Amino acid sequence: MKIKKNINLIVLLLFIVFSFTLIGYAYEMEKLPILDPQKKGYVEVPDGKETAYVRYIENYYTLKQIYDSIIDGEEGGLSLDLTKIKRVLHGGSIDTDKIFGKSYIGPYPMESNEVKYTYKRFRKSGSISNGKGYLYLKGFFRPSINSENWINQGQVVIRVDLTLDRKGQDISMGVYDVIVRFKIINGKYYKVPTIIEGPMVNMIRSEKPDELVISFKTSVPVKSAVIVDKLRFENNKNSIKHEIKLSGLKSDTLYNYKIEIDDYISRAYTFKTAPEPGKAKVIFSYSGDSRAGVGNGDTNYLGVNYRTMERLANLAYQKGSEFFIFGGDIMNGNTSSVDDFRTQMHGWKQTLAGFWNHRPVYTCVGNHESLLRILVNKNIFGKMGILRMDRWPYATESAEAVFADEFVYPLNGPIASDSRRPSYKENVYSFKYGPMKFIVFNNNYWVAKSRSPLGNVPKIFGGSPEGYIMKDQMKWIKKELKDGENDPNVKYIILFAQEPVFPNGGHIKDCMWYYGNNNVRAYYKDVKTGKLKDEDKGIIDVRNEFVRLVGNNKKVAAVLGADEHAFHKILIDKNVPIGDMDTDDKDGNGKIDNKISPLSDLKYPVWYLVSGGGGAPYYAEESAPWNKYWKKNKNFYKKEKHTSMRGCYYYSSQENIIMFYADKDKISAEIINPYGDIIDKIDNLMEVKK
Repeated sequence: MKIKKNINLIVLLLFIVFSFTLIGYAYEMEKLPILDPQKKGYVEVPDGKETAYVRYIENYYTLKQIYDSIIDGEEGGLSLDLTKIKRVLHGGSIDTDKIFGKSYIGPYPMESNEVKYTYKRFRKSGSISNGKGYLYLKGFFRPSINSENWINQGQVVIRVDLTLDRKGQDISMGVYDVIVRFKIINGKYYKVPTIIEGPMVNMIRSEKPDELVISFKTSVPVKSAVIVDKLRFENNKNSIKHEIKLSGLKSDTLYNYKIEIDDYISRAYTFKTAPEPGKAKVIFSYSGDSRAGVGNGDTNYLGVNYRTMERLANLAYQKGSEFFIFGGDIMNGNTSSVDDFRTQMHGWKQTLAGFWNHRPVYTCVGNHESLLRILVNKNIFGKMGILRMDRWPYATESAEAVFADEFVYPLNGPIASDSRRPSYKENVYSFKYGPMKFIVFNNNYWVAKSRSPLGNVPKIFGGSPEGYIMKDQMKWIKKELKDGENDPNVKYIILFAQEPVFPNGGHIKDCMWYYGNNNVRAYYKDVKTGKLKDEDKGIIDVRNEFVRLVGNNKKVAAVLGADEHAFHKILIDKNVPIGDMDTDDKDGNGKIDNKISPLSDLKYPVWYLVSGGGGAPYYAEESAPWNKYWKKNKNFYKKEKHTSMRGCYYYSSQENIIMFYADKDKISAEIINPYGDIIDKIDNLMEVKK
């Protein structure tokens, strides 16, 4: 009788908890500008190893979990014990006794007193079996190996390459690199507070050439300081995440800096402050799409093609690039796990560490930088059977919110016209550097998507399709362009976002084109009626509004994109057919018919350059109205007019980076592959405007 009463009590408690959960969920949905997918038969995919593939979770661990699994107090080194981790990133558990693999260890940074560019080099290896391994450090103190002249402490990078033996099948669990600082006390090795990410230099810009921000993360909460020559800038709060503002510096000046945590002072790094507005020659680089490639090892490091991206970053550094702008798709992403999302970002930051220690990196949001609620409908097969929607609550778990938390970018973006939507802060922004102005926009904002049919999810549930720019952001872009045109210190304007305005291979079906389907647009739930309302412009009208803005601004040097894993360039002027809904939608169905018109009111030709060459699997060229035009009209411009090595249109599937060189006379672009071969070049991007 007593047992029956206890069971009834448990059932009652579960019912109460479930009821409150449903009430909380309903209240949360009511506050969002989207409809509730559960009311149409969709349910969120639950955690668990069986659903990991559907939720795009490839990594098993966070780097913090690996770091915390390294046990100190051993003689001769440290040990690794993964059996203490109860749950992995997919939300389930695994038999840790079935984990085996290898560990690799090397001093970090390698030759720290000699090299400027940080890189990883391993010297010792060990075995991992039954989820455990030994990390032998004592050998690094042998004279023949002690490259860093360590006495009783040091810092290493530890790589663990893990495999799971499941029913006789070997399953890769990934590769994880963690940085560990240690001390030897009474013959035993102990972990001590460590800089596990960074340092990174940020916010170097001509608006405030005497300021910048140094950011880094530590293994445990500590106070910290940045020492710049004889100046000292402190963070007096115990923190894991450190963002220290430096001010009162001289513009266009090279400085040395070090990081201080606990009783440790790092090796010296450098940064150069921004030039005054309008001043100096400028060298910068651009690429995109460094998500995992096809192959083994470093081609997929936590969702990043480490092999290609590190090579490109070093190439940019060696060629004198003062900063790196990046076109998104930095990682595989598209995950439903916040921890996995952050782990992949951490992996990307590690990849660019050698560059970022000294020079800033500015990136934008790609379609793979999606942090999602993933929902399924068992009654629908294929057609919108799986929904992927920007993760709510938006203030803390949206792609936009976590992106902003992981990077340090200007706060000068637009204010969302609907406070229920995610913020634009630090994912839409602008900055100036010398004679340049950069406008970073987000055409992967508040995404809602499925595999098929493309662009239809927002129409049913709310949200925005890939490639779309909502009118609050468009208004901001218009103002930024006008401000740049009116600023005498701005000579050239560069805009960049991830989705190409004019796709040419791999993404003809979407981006800002969708085969000319203007019915694709954003939708939101009306506050009063609770029903969906559409943005008043479709994707083609939005694209053309943007094209007119940049095509009527005399200072726009180029619009940069990524997403397509290749290099391509196209010159867009008033003669190139791109599609105009006012003339090309004869039957009024919202789609461009066979006739594809140019925008005859464009005043200035503009170069649209795509570099998706950061290591993602390559795409080949496809046919589009604009590239067909230039193939037929190769000689429309004389070479001295377009100053381009390969005409007004060109496509290459090679991995690549674009190097830009700007001074008071011209801005040029050189496209090179990771091995230094020149793919293409444009001597003066502005010549076509004359």
